[in-house]
Amino acid sequence: MEINIQQEQTAPHPPGTPTYTYTDYRNPTYNIVSLVGYLIGVEKQFFAPPGEQRLDVTVYEKTDKIKNARIIRNLCRIRTGFEKNYSAIRNAFRYDIKNIGSVPDLIPTDAVKSLSQDGVTIYKSRPDADDYIITINRELSNRINTVQSLFPEWISWKYIRDLFLMPGGTKLDGIKAAGFEYNKNRNKYPFQCYINWRGGDNGNILHCDEKFVTLLYESWEDFFENVSLVRDAGNLTKADIYNFLAESGKAIMVVDCENSDPIKLAAALSGLSPVSKAKLSKILLFDSEYTTASWNILAQAGDFQIEHVTVMRLNERKSQVDMTLATRTCKEVYTNGVDSVILVSSDSDYWALIQSLADIDFLVMVERRKCGTEILNALEQRNIVYCFLDDFCTNASYAIKTTTLLNELRTRLDAALNVNINDMLDDVIHSTWVQMTPKEKQAFYDRYIKTLKVEIEPGGHLRVIIDSQ
Repeated sequence: MEINIQQEQTAPHPPGTPTYTYTDYRNPTYNIVSLVGYLIGVEKQFFAPPGEQRLDVTVYEKTDKIKNARIIRNLCRIRTGFEKNYSAIRNAFRYDIKNIGSVPDLIPTDAVKSLSQDGVTIYKSRPDADDYIITINRELSNRINTVQSLFPEWISWKYIRDLFLMPGGTKLDGIKAAGFEYNKNRNKYPFQCYINWRGGDNGNILHCDEKFVTLLYESWEDFFENVSLVRDAGNLTKADIYNFLAESGKAIMVVDCENSDPIKLAAALSGLSPVSKAKLSKILLFDSEYTTASWNILAQAGDFQIEHVTVMRLNERKSQVDMTLATRTCKEVYTNGVDSVILVSSDSDYWALIQSLADIDFLVMVERRKCGTEILNALEQRNIVYCFLDDFCTNASYAIKTTTLLNELRTRLDAALNVNINDMLDDVIHSTWVQMTPKEKQAFYDRYIKTLKVEIEPGGHLRVIIDSQ
C-alpha cells in the first residue's frame, strides 16, 4: 500500500478562489520520525530546523546528548556500513590487514570512536565481517530497551523495537539472509539505513509521523487510530486564531466542559505562541458536578488565569451550564470590557448568545463528531471564525495528560497506603510477644521489610509481597 502524505496537495476550491496548499489544512509532525531517524543512523545533513518539512535537527541535537541513544545510533551506523559494503570490507580485512577503525570510506570511524568513548568496545583483533555483524546485533538486542523511555507510551514499543533487531541476527544464515534482502532493494530502507522493515517499498517511510506510524502498524497487520497524535492543525487554522487574538483588545475563553474534550483543548492551547497566550486574559470553565475532573490539565498547557465554575443541577435531568456560561459571558462583556470571546463548545444552543452580542468578536472551537452542519453554516454566514479541536496535535497534551494522571495516582496511593512500616513492625513484635534484640530487629528489617514488592493481580487488586525465602 503506497501512502503519500502529500496526496492532498491542493484542496478542492471553486473557480476564482485561491489555491490552498496541503499544509493550509493540515500540518505534518516530525517528532517520531526524527527520533527514529537519529537512532537508525540517518546522517545529520538530512535534518533541518523546525518548519522545513524535514527531520527535525532539534530532536537530533537533544537526543545526541543521551549516552544510550548515541550507542544505539552508532551501532546502527556501523551495521549499515557492513551491509552496504560487505564485500569490500571483507576484502580489506583479509588482504589489506585493515580493521573496523581503519576503513573510513566503508565504515564511519567516528561511530567506532564514539562507541569506545561511551564504554562500548566491539574491536576484534582478528577482524571478520560476519563476527562483527553478529556482535553488533547482540549489542543492539541487549541495549535497545534503554531508549524505550524516549518514545511516548501511545506508540507500540514492540513495533519500534523490532526495527532494530535483525531476524536471526546472531546466526550466519540470518545475517546472510538480511544482507541479501537489504541489497536487493536498498531504496526500501529509509535513507538506505538498515532496519528490520516488514513492509514493502513505500518510498521514504520517514517522510512524516503520520506516514511512518500508519505504515509501521500496517506492517504488523494493525491499525493506528489516533491520527491527532501525528498531525497538527493547518496554517489557515492557526493563522485564524493568531489573527483573532492579535486584533482583540481583551479576549477571554469560555468553555462548556459538558460538551468539550479537555485533552483536545489542551493540545490547542499548548500549540499557541507565547504572544497569543499572553493575549488571552482569562479562561472560564463551566462545569457541572457530574463532568470530568480532567480539566486541571489546562493549567499545564500554559500560564493562564483559569476560573473553574461548578454549576449545581436543580433538576437531575437538566444542566444549567449553558445558561450560566451565557450570563457570565455577558457580564464579562458589559462590566469587564471584554471585546473578543473564544467559545469552546459544539452545542448549537449558544447561537442565541452569539446573536445577542452582535458587536463582540467570536471564535468558536468545535469537535467534528459533536457539531452539526446547521451551526457551521450559520457561523459561515455571519463570517464568524471557527475551527475543529480535532485538528490539533495531541502529542504535546498527551504528556500533560500522563503527568496529570500520575500526580493524581500518587496522591491516591499515598492516601491508601499511609502506613509507617517501622511503627507497624514494632506493633507486630509487641502483639506477637516475640523477643528481639536491636540487631535481630535490624537484620529482620533488612531481609524482609526492605525487600517488599508490589504485585498487581489480573483483576487490578494491589498486594504487597513479603519474600520469606
